Amino acid sequence: MNRQTTFSYLWPTLFGTFYNPDHQKIKKDLIKFFEEYKKKNPSKKSGENFKLYESNYDLHLQKGTAFNSLLKNFISKSFFEMSKQANKDFTMLFKGKEIGVTIKDSWFIHYEKGGFVLPHSHGQCSWCCVYYVQLGKDATKTNGGTYFQKPIPNRNTLDYGSYYNKFLQAQFTPEEGKMIVWPNYVMHGSYPYEGTEDRIIVSANAEVSVMENSKPIKTL
Repeated sequence: MNRQTTFSYLWPTLFGTFYNPDHQKIKKDLIKFFEEYKKKNPSKKSGENFKLYESNYDLHLQKGTAFNSLLKNFISKSFFEMSKQANKDFTMLFKGKEIGVTIKDSWFIHYEKGGFVLPHSHGQCSWCCVYYVQLGKDATKTNGGTYFQKPIPNRNTLDYGSYYNKFLQAQFTPEEGKMIVWPNYVMHGSYPYEGTEDRIIVSANAEVSVMENSKPIKTL
C-alpha cells in the first residue's frame, strides 16, 4: 500500500494577553509604593540592564503592600487562566482537584528614558509575565515594547544585531493595565522607551499545579 506524504506543525508557543479593568484605580497607589520602596532599597544593576531601577524578586512575600493588596490577585488569576487554556484538552484529569498558583518571584522595574533589558529567559518556573504599570501614550511595539525571540534557532545570545532581528522575534504593543504571559523558556527583552513618562512594569514567575498544602485560587 502506498503511503501519502504528510506535513505537521509541532509545538506552537502559547501567549496570553490580559487586561486589568481596575488599573486606573490602582495605578497611583502602585507607583507610590514603588517610590517608597526605592528610597528604602538602593538600586541594583546587572549586565542585562541599562538605565533602570530593578527591585528584589520578593514583592509577593512582603505583607501589607500595594502590590499584594491591589495587583497580586489579578496576576495569580491570569496565570491560572493561562494554564487552564494550555491544558484545556486534559481538564477531566484534574476535575475536582484543587489547582493553585504559586508565585515564585515578583519584582518591578522602573526604566529611565532610554532604559532597556537585553534578551534573557527565566528559570525555575512554568510561566512568566510582564504587567505595564506606566508608560506614555506614545508607546509602541518598538518604543518601550517587549519583544520575544523565536525559540529556534538556539536561544544563545548571538551578536548585537541579532537582538532586534525582526524575522526572529514578535512584539506586543504595550498598554497600561495590560499583562502578557508566556512560557519560561522564551527569550525576551525590552526596547528602549523614549517617551515623556518613565516606563514602569511588574514581572512575575509562577507555577500552576495540584496543591496539597496551599490555598488554591480556584478548582477546575
